[in-house]
Amino acid sequence: MARSTERRRLLTPLAGQRGDALVEALIAMVLLGVVGLGLVYALSRAMVAQKYQKGQSMAIQGIRADLQSSGVANGCPATGAGTVSSNLSLGGGLQVNGVQKTCTITAVTVTLNGVAKSASLPVVQYAADAQTLFGPGTLTVSN
Repeated sequence: MARSTERRRLLTPLAGQRGDALVEALIAMVLLGVVGLGLVYALSRAMVAQKYQKGQSMAIQGIRADLQSSGVANGCPATGAGTVSSNLSLGGGLQVNGVQKTCTITAVTVTLNGVAKSASLPVVQYAADAQTLFGPGTLTVSN
């Protein structure tokens, strides 16, 4: 009889547990999965934003190189406004086609110490549209 009560006493603590640890582990796994999916989504959005930023930076460098090599007023009319379409080389075999360079010549008067001088000021604007490289919209750079 002592053996039977000892056996019942050993089984009694287990009788109160009905899979609580298993349910807790399942909930923990679901929560970890949700957190993991959120991290993957945030990382993918950051990678897309970084790709667009790099493309825009390369385009800015290409525009800067064009301005340094040919000057600000290159392709601008003597007076008025004009638009020139060209291809922008970004290096490494990348090229953006159809970059619009819009020039507007504005007459300004500069006065210094009572001496007035007239000058022509070119206002230049570059507009590039490449959805896969720059993202949605148009990249516009102007002075």
